[in-house]
Amino acid sequence: MTNIRNFHLIISFFLFFIGLTTSCYANLIRDAEIETKLEAFLQPLLKKANISSQIKVRLILNSSYNAFVTSDNVIYLHSGLLLKAESLEEVIGVMAHELGHIVSGHVARKNESLEVARNASSLSTALAAAAAIGGSEELAASLLIGGNDRVARHYYYGSRINEAVADEWALKMLDELQISAAGMAKMMKRLSNENALPESYQSEYYRTHPEAKKRLEVYKDHVSKSNFTNNRMNVADYASFKRIVGKISSYEKRPEEIIQNLKNDDLSINEMYQRTIAYLRYGSLEKASKDVSSLLIAEPNNPYFYELAGEIAFADGLLPSAIKYFEEAFNKSGGAPLIALRLGRVFLSADSSEYYFNAREILKIAVAGEPELPFARREYATALGKTGDLASANLQLAEAAYLSNELRQATNHLERALKIPNLNPELEKRLKDLKFLIQDSQALKTK
Repeated sequence: MTNIRNFHLIISFFLFFIGLTTSCYANLIRDAEIETKLEAFLQPLLKKANISSQIKVRLILNSSYNAFVTSDNVIYLHSGLLLKAESLEEVIGVMAHELGHIVSGHVARKNESLEVARNASSLSTALAAAAAIGGSEELAASLLIGGNDRVARHYYYGSRINEAVADEWALKMLDELQISAAGMAKMMKRLSNENALPESYQSEYYRTHPEAKKRLEVYKDHVSKSNFTNNRMNVADYASFKRIVGKISSYEKRPEEIIQNLKNDDLSINEMYQRTIAYLRYGSLEKASKDVSSLLIAEPNNPYFYELAGEIAFADGLLPSAIKYFEEAFNKSGGAPLIALRLGRVFLSADSSEYYFNAREILKIAVAGEPELPFARREYATALGKTGDLASANLQLAEAAYLSNELRQATNHLERALKIPNLNPELEKRLKDLKFLIQDSQALKTK
C-alpha cells in the first residue's frame, strides 16, 4: 500500500493533470499527448481552409457527448464525445463543424446577442438569451413562454441558422479532404433518435445543437452523393486515435476497474498504457514502474511514456529519476510546453539552488508556450523568486492574476514590483503596460 506521503504527491500531481478548473470549464484536461494528436487531426482542415490563426483543441473530462467553441479560437471536446464516437471520421467531422462556427463568425455574434439582451428592457429576455448562449436551448425557450421577448426568440432562431451554416461548411471541407461524412451522419441519427427520450436521457450535444432530425437529412443527402463516403482515415491516424481514447478512458474510469479488467500479462501496448496510469492513480507505484519500463522498451522514443515514467518516479519520491525521465520527455517531444511545466515543478520540489535555476529556465519555456495559463506563470514566479528576481516574479504573479480576472490582486503585485529600485527599463515598461490593461479592465467593469 502506498504511504500517506506518496498519496499526497500523486493527488497533487493529478490535480494539475485533470483538475485544472476555471469558472466556466471544470475538469479541463491539459495533456500534451492528447492535445497534440487532436490538433494534428485538425491541421488538414486548417490548411485546406487557408486558416492562418492558431486554433487549439482542449479536452474536458465530462462523460456527456458534446463540443463547443469559444471566442479565443479554442475548440472544446468533452471526453464523452471521444469515448462514445464510433469512428475517427466522426470526431473530425465534429471538429470541422465547430471550426465552421469560427470561420463563419458565429462566436462573435453570440457575444453581440448577449450584449443586446443585457440592454433589453425585459429581464426574461436577458436570461433567455444568456441561457441560449450558454448552451441550454430548452431553458431559453421556457423563459420565453407567455412573453413577447423577441430578442431572445431571434437568438434562438439564429442559433439554428448557425448550426446549418456550420454543417454546410464542415461537409464541404470533408469532401475537399476526401474524408467520409458517414460517421457524422450516423452520429446525427443517434442524436435524432434521442428526441423521443426524456431530456435527462438526451446527450448534451443534442440539447445544445438543435434540429438534429433536419440536420440528419442534410447529412444523409450529402453521404448519398459524395464520392468519399466509404473512405477511411489511414492506419497511423487510427492508431493515434485509439491511443488517446484509451488514455482518456484511464482518467474517466475508476482505476480499480481498469486494473481488474486488464490483469492479464498478455496486453497490447495501449492496454498496458491504460493499466500503468490506473496503477499510478491507485497508488500502486511499484506495479506502475514495472509496466512503464515495459512501455519504454516497446517504444523507446515515445516522449509520453517518458513523461508517465517521470510522474511515477516523482510520486515515489525518486527525484533524480523523475528529472531524468522528464528531461527525456521534453527533448523527445520537441520541447512541449506542458512537459516543460511538469519538469519545472519537479525542479522546484528540490531543496537546491541549482535546481531552482534549472526550474527558472525550463518554466520560462513553459510560459512562452502557454502564455494564457495562469498556473504556469505562478510556477515561473516561484522560480524567479527563489533565484532572487523579485520584480520579474511579481510581474508573473500580476499576469497570472490578470488572466484569472483577479484585478485587485494583479494591481497589488504590480505596485509591489514598481517599488523595487533600479528596475530594468524593459521590465518597467512591461509592468506599466500591464497596469494600463488592468486599469482599462477595471473601468469596463464599472460601466
